[in-house]
Amino acid sequence: MNALWKMVFIVCLATLGQATEVKQCPKSKAKKLSSDDVSLTSCTKGKCVLKRNTNVEISMKFTPDRDFKELNSDINGIILDVPLPFPGYYGTSACPYIFDAEGKEKVGCPLKGGETYTYKNSFKILPVYPTVSLVVHWGLGDKSGDAVCFEIPARIK
Repeated sequence: MNALWKMVFIVCLATLGQATEVKQCPKSKAKKLSSDDVSLTSCTKGKCVLKRNTNVEISMKFTPDRDFKELNSDINGIILDVPLPFPGYYGTSACPYIFDAEGKEKVGCPLKGGETYTYKNSFKILPVYPTVSLVVHWGLGDKSGDAVCFEIPARIK
């Protein structure tokens, strides 16, 4: 019985260690993120399952390639190649959610190119969202381009 509990513990640790599978945004020139740079609750390798009426927390470590005075959110759900903005998040300032590289101290904007930052936020999966497969597009940038951008396959349940 003791060996069985050890096996269950090892499997649980392996599952917790899996990172969110992220893809580069097709039109973005921002530095590509690795799966270790992005963490979303309820997301591991494969398709992210977003349960309605819950909050999803995101943590993303990134290094912009140039200075940014301001950062705005470009957050969409892409369904059948049609981008649909997430209400309350699309086009809002990302500055209140920018922390130092360790994610401990809030630093806000402006951001300096070459320095590492952590973006931490949460978003609600509203009960009115349909149960559907989609791609979540998450970009932060300004009118001149992205500081960071990634996409993940997801399913709203």
